[in-house]
Amino acid sequence: MSETQMINIESNGDGSVDSDRRLHILVLTDRDWTHPQGGGTGTHLHENVRRWTKWGHRVTMVAGGYPGSVAREQHGNLEIRRSGSRATVFPRTILRGQRALPADIDVTIEIVNGITFLTPLWLRTPRVALVHHVHKEHYVREMGQVGRVAAAALETLPLKALYRDTRFVTVSDSTATEVAELGVPRNRISVAHNGVDTDLFVPGIPSDQPTLLYLGRLKRYKRIEMLLAAVERMPGVRLDIAGDGDHRPDIEREIADRGLSDRVVLHGFVGEEEKLRLLQSAWLNVTASSVEGWSLVALEAAACGTPTVAMAVGGLREAVVHESTGLLADTPEQLANAIQGLVADSAARLMMGRAAQARAEEFSWNGSARLLLNILQEEAGGLPVGSLTSQRQV
Repeated sequence: MSETQMINIESNGDGSVDSDRRLHILVLTDRDWTHPQGGGTGTHLHENVRRWTKWGHRVTMVAGGYPGSVAREQHGNLEIRRSGSRATVFPRTILRGQRALPADIDVTIEIVNGITFLTPLWLRTPRVALVHHVHKEHYVREMGQVGRVAAAALETLPLKALYRDTRFVTVSDSTATEVAELGVPRNRISVAHNGVDTDLFVPGIPSDQPTLLYLGRLKRYKRIEMLLAAVERMPGVRLDIAGDGDHRPDIEREIADRGLSDRVVLHGFVGEEEKLRLLQSAWLNVTASSVEGWSLVALEAAACGTPTVAMAVGGLREAVVHESTGLLADTPEQLANAIQGLVADSAARLMMGRAAQARAEEFSWNGSARLLLNILQEEAGGLPVGSLTSQRQV
């Protein structure tokens, strides 16, 4: 990077940059937004990357492949290189090392999604690590006691031993606290909340039938069975489940065992148009997940005027304002009661929907992308932490 680029790197008000201030950003991730299990992580990445490239920066992304994907794609300032799968992209990238990457990378952002790329051991460019949530509990819920060993080997020990001097970005204060507990100084952790497209996600016409929506991956730690238990005690209430994952067969059996086949619909993976329709028609967005870094769906539902009822875990305690934009519960019984109460109380539900929509206006993808880009610029230019950024999105 030239001396001019290193010193004079403030962005214009809209996030755009002058011609001599462009970065070449390397993104390391297990999955990009086209992956069938991209989820909120993929959406977050897409919304940031498409803005950076629009503002004149180059992005090279290394990601895991999936059935039907292509090994290499070029879209203007964006190049995507896919290798192996979500699991094997890590060893493949590490073994190939720096020599397999473009020589003119200015800065790298590593998406730590439960497994690290061990970049402190082999990558020579300035680095930033992005963590949506620490996966320790996720591993245990998905894999039992074996998960404790996997979490330690793949996430906890590498972060503690190798990444303490790395600059981190998280999407919530709760995740920032989790990362700090691994030994990373809190002043090296910035919070950039998710944004939401309030031009796309707007209120629609709710369903005539009381309808709940779960939108997300079908994984054990999402605890969808708790939602089925709540629906079972509310005759006439419908539950739409949108998303896919390896826990689907268990959910299908649970639906049949509870006799809910006529009131629970498994939509599988849905596109953006159907996703919007479901968010608009639902009376409530619901989740019983045990681990969430933030919950982008809660914000998208809020923009549609749909309140969220969720367990009070992780970033959900920030994404949902209890008794204002939705309700948070500490136990399965509280969750069921909260859902039942809001279904029955249309005045409270509508009031929370309006409050949720107003709060969604506070979260901008442009603001999130600008903050994250400034952090990358600080690292690329060797500038002090906070020289271009505050510690949270504005």
